[in-house]
Amino acid sequence: MTSRQFTVEDLQGFALKALETGVPGDPRVRRKIADFFLLLVDLHARYPDAGPRDVMGGAGFFSTAIAQLQRLRFDATSAADWQVDEIEEASDEQLELALRIRSGLQYLHDDFADTAAAGLVDERVLAEADAATKDLLDKYGPAEPDDVPAFVPVSHWWWDSSFRAAMPDWVTVYRYGEAPDDLSAAFYIADRAYSRPWLALAARQEASSFFSDRNLIREVLRVEGSAGYVGGALPTWDQFRQRHVVDGVPLPVRSVPQDYVPPPGWDAMMAEIQRERDAAFADLQGAAAEAFPNAPTQVNSVEGPMRFSRGAVQKHEELWGFRINFMVFPGFPDSVPPAEEIAAVSPKLSQRGWVVASHRDSPGELHMEAARGEFRLSVFAEPGAVTFIVLSPRYRAPLDMGPTWIIEPRVVGS
Repeated sequence: MTSRQFTVEDLQGFALKALETGVPGDPRVRRKIADFFLLLVDLHARYPDAGPRDVMGGAGFFSTAIAQLQRLRFDATSAADWQVDEIEEASDEQLELALRIRSGLQYLHDDFADTAAAGLVDERVLAEADAATKDLLDKYGPAEPDDVPAFVPVSHWWWDSSFRAAMPDWVTVYRYGEAPDDLSAAFYIADRAYSRPWLALAARQEASSFFSDRNLIREVLRVEGSAGYVGGALPTWDQFRQRHVVDGVPLPVRSVPQDYVPPPGWDAMMAEIQRERDAAFADLQGAAAEAFPNAPTQVNSVEGPMRFSRGAVQKHEELWGFRINFMVFPGFPDSVPPAEEIAAVSPKLSQRGWVVASHRDSPGELHMEAARGEFRLSVFAEPGAVTFIVLSPRYRAPLDMGPTWIIEPRVVGS
């Protein structure tokens, strides 16, 4: 019988009928009580972590079941012993039934432990059932995943291998930060680290609630195949929760402010960065064209506005700017040293206000650093090619109504 075919009321009715129609001492009553054991499995399969007192209409069912089990107490005890024999004698085709019998014995023991029906299945019976079940699993292996009843507790270890065989092999990686485009990994959840699929689901739901309750910016990534994802230095969700929830270690990221208003000069600052980017790019192209007339060029990247700092939930803390990577191919013979390429371009850059800061020579390449105010320029010359990389000043939009934006001075070496 499968609980999917019937309502909870149907199952409760079948279970009580099996007991109520039993006649003490009748040879057939043992089979009826055994059916009751299996129907307990079907009832539990309908609800996670629920006993017969908790399921729909359970109170009346539970009290009636106790009275009937008391009436049939001797036969019920005998039926439990007989069920152990059933497990011992089960064939490969009867494996799923034998494991359901083992769960039924456990439910009868646990559900009625504090009632007048306690002791119908004692520890001796459970120990013998465990031994018989282990022998059966050693001999035949786990039951088919489709045969596993829903929501059997973790303590029902005889279903573990079956559950694991059916568990989706997924790893969920949780990332968080103070800006949607600047996130770092926080922890991971591997489904197969849990013995039951609903326990893995509960862990994912709890992790999601952790972020939602704190109004944190986050991203969830699903990786298929736990064998290919070992987590590395990342903590598991249980380790992360212990550290930051139980132990109270502060998080490295802040929550999104409820009533935060972006800086008043934010949009104007972004427009200024774009304007300066385009002007700098045109200036760079002009210097290259004057140094190497008619030489072909290549634009590797023009990035910006781009963030130069870590993302922050307080936008007035962020530093923004742009970066340009541009190449020119002078067409000089390979025998011409990079120093001659630098010598050709340096005067053109000087005319545009660039001040050479340093040169660094390495095999086959000459590297020149230059500055113009808070702009930084790197020139890499090698036979046949010169690369220009420009980093802009670092702009910040203050929160107050003062300057529209501020250019932050660079620290030494930046």
